[in-house]
Amino acid sequence: MSSLRFQATHKDGSDGTGELLSFAEAIGLEAVITGRYSVLLLLELFGGCKSGMQNPAKIVSQIRILEGVEANRGLKAATQFKHLPLQGLWHQHYFEDGLSSMAQNIRKGLVRFGLPWVEQKIADAKDSVEKKYFSIVDVPHIANDAINANWQRLRDAEALTGEWLIFAKHEGKNYYLSLGKHKGEHEMLRTQIEAIAVQEFPFLKDILSF
Repeated sequence: MSSLRFQATHKDGSDGTGELLSFAEAIGLEAVITGRYSVLLLLELFGGCKSGMQNPAKIVSQIRILEGVEANRGLKAATQFKHLPLQGLWHQHYFEDGLSSMAQNIRKGLVRFGLPWVEQKIADAKDSVEKKYFSIVDVPHIANDAINANWQRLRDAEALTGEWLIFAKHEGKNYYLSLGKHKGEHEMLRTQIEAIAVQEFPFLKDILSF
């Protein structure tokens, strides 16, 4: 059972602590990082799962990768925030449910790699004495180049992106604090971390002392 010291209460006043702890065990959070995740993160995962807007397995999978018990699936390596308000903390990307994460990576792949299949066809046409045009039969190849092939290129380069899993490093261990977004309210994230996670992990005061 979790080492976290907290009490959760339902709207009707009944105790919800056991339900939260059972949820943490069910999704595998307890098995891999007992005592090293914030109530804030647990509540975010619980709420996202209950609303049907989030698959907690995706976040737990990234935690397992960071803990070295699961292989990387092509996402960018964790990096430290260099600027306020989250300076000193770290973030690891994870795949968010829905089309937004896919769209982010398709856009990134197009910027980074372009459309190699299309570019090769154009180069071949320039080298040929015949006039060549794209036709309807080329559409599946172009779509594959833009989506599947670029996705694999990003994965091979471990450059796939997503939303944020925010954590801190302390005495050689990771402490998982919250979820966040590239375009989110970063000041609000810090406020939430200070209000909740700092109470659980006092060493965060030193990390966030900028």
